Amino acid sequence: MLRLRIYIILGLFIASLIPTTALAAPHSPQEVPASLQTSGSRTFSETGFTTANYFYKTWKATPNALFVYGMPISQPFIEESISNPGEYYRVQYFERAVLEESPDLAGTAYYVQGRLLGSALVAMRRTEVAFVPVPNPNDGSFDTVTQHTLRNNPAPFADFFRQNGGLKVFGRPLSEQFQEVNKADGKRYWVQYFERQRMEWHPDEPNPQYRILLGLLGSEYRDQHHGGDTAFNPKGIVNETAALVDTGAINPLPSFTYGFNAVLYGEGYGTVWQDRRRVMSLAMNAGMPWIRQQVRWMDLHDKSGVIHWGELDNIVADASKWQTNLLFSVVAAPRWATDNGLHGMPNRANFATYNYFMGQMAARYKGRVKAYEIWNEQNLATENGGTVSSVTDYMDLLVGASQAIKAADPQALIVSGALASTETNWPTVAMSDVRYYDGMFRDPRFAQVVDIVGVHPGGASNPPETLWPDQPGPGPNFVTSREFYFRRVEDVRTLMIKNSLSSKPVWVTEFGWATANTSQYYEYGNQISFDQQADYIVRAVNYSRIHYSNWLTGMFVWNLNFAIPWNAEGNLLHEQASFGVLNGDWSPRPAYIALKNMPK
Repeated sequence: MLRLRIYIILGLFIASLIPTTALAAPHSPQEVPASLQTSGSRTFSETGFTTANYFYKTWKATPNALFVYGMPISQPFIEESISNPGEYYRVQYFERAVLEESPDLAGTAYYVQGRLLGSALVAMRRTEVAFVPVPNPNDGSFDTVTQHTLRNNPAPFADFFRQNGGLKVFGRPLSEQFQEVNKADGKRYWVQYFERQRMEWHPDEPNPQYRILLGLLGSEYRDQHHGGDTAFNPKGIVNETAALVDTGAINPLPSFTYGFNAVLYGEGYGTVWQDRRRVMSLAMNAGMPWIRQQVRWMDLHDKSGVIHWGELDNIVADASKWQTNLLFSVVAAPRWATDNGLHGMPNRANFATYNYFMGQMAARYKGRVKAYEIWNEQNLATENGGTVSSVTDYMDLLVGASQAIKAADPQALIVSGALASTETNWPTVAMSDVRYYDGMFRDPRFAQVVDIVGVHPGGASNPPETLWPDQPGPGPNFVTSREFYFRRVEDVRTLMIKNSLSSKPVWVTEFGWATANTSQYYEYGNQISFDQQADYIVRAVNYSRIHYSNWLTGMFVWNLNFAIPWNAEGNLLHEQASFGVLNGDWSPRPAYIALKNMPK
């Protein structure tokens, strides 16, 4: 009997060391137990984050994990449950999902599961036709819990579900298949929602791997609820017991870049010389210490190979003296470097010449010019001598220029040429910016040579918070396409995440609202008063700081002082002048005063 009692006591002791499966749900961050330890981890250089222990084990065990979950975009931290408010769990965010530890399931295959982000996404859509439960068709496709079917018609979602992790990865179906508009491209696709995901069918995609796409739910939920939180910084220090909550407040952004597009010298804008010290003083007094200056290669480099730096030296010297940071947008090839004698991008034979020019510029202004934007709106034919540049040509130019700049000044920032917001696809007019960005982002070299993604969103006469089709602007014109909205930046961000570029910051290197003008194609400005211009610009900045704070890190108003040279030319109603925040006599518009008074 004594021996039996010893065995019983020993058995109870050993059992006490095994993780229990009956733990109460933690109701505070302090109650969340430590993660169970296991071997294995992986660091993703693309995002800078590491996944380890059972988060990594779950990720690794999932078929096509990179496609199904994506890469980690946070450190592990403790967060309140979205399906059981008042309970707290340790989570790690990935691009397409949020994985969550369940202490009450420790020691089982369900210790780490995906959060029910799909359920949260459709919570307010239960009365829509596609989400209403359907009768059992008795063909084996019916989920008796949610009362929805999982089929291969018209989209092959059932096969994709079974081949990529099934119930554990996707959860149960929450809708039938139905057609829905994709906000990134404005097109309709067959979709189906699940507890943990959203599937979308692209039957015309040439690569079969991308015919069924999964929603970037982890990234979307992060953007909505965690702007600026330290857990989403690879080097941030996370206090887990504090738990991360969405306060709705604007996060302080000490590294946010505020700037103007400005004219610092007269070339290209008539013969009126600009008082650049006055321009820099106005920028600094407005709390906008960056200036984006467009520099025309054609004005500086002759066919003999001699570079005439001229007034550009004085501009850089004055900027250093006035503590103004410079972003140079370098455009307009000399006639001799192009095939048609116009001032678009150089022909391929002169790519090396452009690279040489950029390397010489970076060496000459090392430490004084902080950033270089390689070309401007290359998806417009007007920026390339009458024909839209191919993505391949632009990428080859970008790679060479970036390498030349970095060799001369490793600290200089490389900004990709921002594209004009458009849905036009005609070689002698334009290519859709979404289509062009997708081509750029698919090139593996892009991530290697670019520090910052440049973007030029639209605006037309639409308030900055509006977006087609869900929140259209007031109209009557320039409404029914996403190209006419400031929030076009969201479509670019979606493409970045799709192409594993979520760690790249974005700079809006031109944004603003035109006012009354007589220029063709800018008629929308006639609907905007000076006071509305001021209101929309400040609202755009604040909207970005609230909703995009963890990825949009710089904004350059278009523009500061273009009205002054246009006034001297007798054309104060030119569209460039109408975008300005100064009048033609240097007096401030309401927009300048609003920017000056805006908290930064």
